[in-house]
Amino acid sequence: MFATGNLGPAILTALRSCKQFDVTVLTRTGSSHQFPADVTVKYVDYENPALLAEAVHGQDAIVSTLSVFGSDVQKALVNASVAAGVKRFLPSEFGSSTENPKAHSNPAFTYSLLFCGPFLDWGLSSGMLVDIKNKRAVLRDGGNVLFSTSRLSTVGQAVVGVLSHPSETANRAVYVKDIDATQNQIISVAKELDPSGSWTIQESQTAIEEQEALAGLKSGQLDIGVISKLLFRAIFGVGYGGKFDKVDNKLLGVQGLDANGLRDVVRSVLNG
Repeated sequence: MFATGNLGPAILTALRSCKQFDVTVLTRTGSSHQFPADVTVKYVDYENPALLAEAVHGQDAIVSTLSVFGSDVQKALVNASVAAGVKRFLPSEFGSSTENPKAHSNPAFTYSLLFCGPFLDWGLSSGMLVDIKNKRAVLRDGGNVLFSTSRLSTVGQAVVGVLSHPSETANRAVYVKDIDATQNQIISVAKELDPSGSWTIQESQTAIEEQEALAGLKSGQLDIGVISKLLFRAIFGVGYGGKFDKVDNKLLGVQGLDANGLRDVVRSVLNG
């Protein structure tokens, strides 16, 4: 697995804690990142298919936590995994099509797509969902759209669940969530916990953001601004599936959060 970035450490923690797997971390040659002593670390050259295949040889599963800009590397990793006989691949592209040609042409190679919604704790601490620390928010489509969301630790637990139930999760999308919430609900909780000061509220329509993003892509623009607008459309746009009606929480051993649990997450971010 790749264990850096926002999500990687949470998944690594969950895999180490469950004591079921021998964990190997793949990281770029020359990286100075320090990893726990109980995991094997392999330094890889993403541009060398042979060395990449050698690095993943003998692994039963690969969990990719590459960033959205690492699509070329992820393609190379998929090809290397197939060549090395890896049995299960979990891509970091949560919106990928389930019609994966690699799985159809290689029956021994399976995949699981883990859909978890936006990361709740990271989305609040970074301000992406609601900037509760600085009392700022951009309400998408009115701020009352229910969306499914998960903590980073929950995603890590879900990865363990997928790998622990290989047959039940093979070649399909797997859904997990902590809670369904709205931006206005989160703001209300934050105001209760910290009633001081005033909030700066703006509004935006995700349909307009989507058109702006598509225009940017058409002109060759591919940056975090474009990607964020498409992401917000997927999360908040009506009919885009941002709220999961059916989830695999029980299979994956994920309990989720109630209203008090959401309040605890908001409190933790405010106090962090």
